Amino acid sequence: MRLLWLAAPFVLAPVLLAESAWPQDGREALEFLGTVLILICIGGRCWASLYVGGRKNRELVIAGPYAYTRNPLYFFSALGLAGVGLTFGSLTVSAFLFAFTYLVFSYVATREAIVLDTIFGEAYWRYCRSVPAFFPRLRRNDDEAPQPSPVMFDPATLRRTAIDSSYFLVALLAVELLDWLRSAKLVTPMFQLF
Repeated sequence: MRLLWLAAPFVLAPVLLAESAWPQDGREALEFLGTVLILICIGGRCWASLYVGGRKNRELVIAGPYAYTRNPLYFFSALGLAGVGLTFGSLTVSAFLFAFTYLVFSYVATREAIVLDTIFGEAYWRYCRSVPAFFPRLRRNDDEAPQPSPVMFDPATLRRTAIDSSYFLVALLAVELLDWLRSAKLVTPMFQLF
């Protein structure tokens, strides 16, 4: 996560020098889709926190979003960053942010898998064989469905996740600020991005 925060200014700096090459209607559609992805990110991260909060590395969580992907927090974060790119009216920035986030989280998840193997052993590897690491598998066979487990969440973890996730909303404010700076002729775009 620190790498993502450190890289963010360098990744988003070109956005300040670029403008969307899409016509106004296309840009508005991209911004709307980006906002939807950001809201899905926030909801998804909170959903995952309901299941893993307070139980991480103490219990193998396989219910809720963890029944569809082993790393729902990472998946929803990547969707949120793709949404950030779309709010700037750029499919290019969106795809780059998603791919960059995917690569970083794939590395982190691989390292976490070593720890989980040490803690949970064969139970973790059975889980790995039935649930994909990143991209959710939406269809499941009935015999693969985990037994329902009660949702016992840690309110402090949920609150922290909700606050952390709300930072994705800053992108919406940044887009409005950037539009205002451009209309005031304080920022002049140097190139266009699709």
